[in-house]
Amino acid sequence: MGNQTDVVTGLGGAGSQYSESTLSTPADTALAAWNAILDVLEMAVGAAERTLKDPLGPLSAAPQSGAVPLPEERWQPPVPPGALPAEARRRALALSAAQERVAKRLEEARLEVAKQLHAVTSVPGVGDPSGAVYLDVNG
Repeated sequence: MGNQTDVVTGLGGAGSQYSESTLSTPADTALAAWNAILDVLEMAVGAAERTLKDPLGPLSAAPQSGAVPLPEERWQPPVPPGALPAEARRRALALSAAQERVAKRLEEARLEVAKQLHAVTSVPGVGDPSGAVYLDVNG
């Protein structure tokens, strides 16, 4: 492909520039590996944010759209290629803060759903039948 240069920017806006021909030192290779890991983690944060905005995701689309939800694969944590390079520190810190914000919002959403489920299950006749609703006094 020649001498292709990529600029990697993350949640913190910190960009790292590397090219295929300059990834010759172990430090460059480690930085590229860390950038790939941060890319994946940032995509996961973005997916969680989209879920918070539209919990049904593709299921909320009109039936004629042809959107079919795909099963999610179980996430496996990446294997870090050594210590985090200083060049990726700002991006990693911004990612960590974004993960904490999304985790807090997910927990708030979970608690809200738990309240709603409790309210629904407290209504007689909803969920598992707990017994007779009417008493036959004539029969």
